[in-house]
Amino acid sequence: MKAVIFAYHDMGCTGLNALLNAGFDIGAVFTHADAAGENHFHGSVAQLAQAHNIPVFMPEDINQPTWVERLTALAPDMLFSLSFRQILSRDILACARLGAFGVQASLLPAHRGRAHLNWVLIKGETETGVTLFRMTTRPDCGPILAQEKVSILPEDDAFSLHNKLVQTSGRMLAVWLPALMANQLRERTQDETQASSFGRRKPEDGAIDWQRSAQEVHNLVRGLASPWPGAYSTVQGQRFVVWHSRFSVDRAEVKPGTVLSVMPFIIACGSGQLEILAGQTGEGGRVSGSELARSLMITPGTLLAD
Repeated sequence: MKAVIFAYHDMGCTGLNALLNAGFDIGAVFTHADAAGENHFHGSVAQLAQAHNIPVFMPEDINQPTWVERLTALAPDMLFSLSFRQILSRDILACARLGAFGVQASLLPAHRGRAHLNWVLIKGETETGVTLFRMTTRPDCGPILAQEKVSILPEDDAFSLHNKLVQTSGRMLAVWLPALMANQLRERTQDETQASSFGRRKPEDGAIDWQRSAQEVHNLVRGLASPWPGAYSTVQGQRFVVWHSRFSVDRAEVKPGTVLSVMPFIIACGSGQLEILAGQTGEGGRVSGSELARSLMITPGTLLAD
């Protein structure tokens, strides 16, 4: 069966490997060039495709007529999209004889769109998952063919959850793809009353608001942990990143953002207290919370910016 894949990042590599293992004849891979300034910790879809002698393309706008014509000429039976950052037009979706299919690392209809990995942690959710769905012109809104749930543990952060979702995708695609090829998967319409989307995130969205509860700040830290840009605050004009934390519900009758202790490094929040276990300044490496407080010359009673 002939396929074309639109893919990027680790999810894209996992999807490409799964298609190859399922016996698809892949006519082309469409991916993205790595953007300057991003942390390229992930696998390369382009390199994986080249290793299998599959043509690779990196169009700035996949929906230009020349690309639609090229895709039509490839005459794929199916299209697949995993972590591809462009919306596919109606004309592109129509190129595939049997349809276009997406894999989203969330339990659709919840967390449609970008940054779903980060948002489930920031929102303090305890479950996410992977969804295989038929693509329509409305992104992430097409009928669901299969889902697998993934538990979010209290100790999970963005990187550990990312790895869980990638591994789950690989394991389930090995089951779902043969079933899809055999027309054994049944579609169900997404429940719009359960839909959510919180949008893409920018590095500046990681600013810590100390007026929030300690648990909310802790979830922000988890959701933006390395290799993502990190949650951050400032003190006396100096910015620092919080990489690892824990929280308590203990009350402190001081202004939120006030440093309660430096050994350990504890800050009062809108409710509860946050302990910084690891962090770094702009110029330094990752250090313990107490070492961070010392390097910033913080003392108990110091007020952090929000």
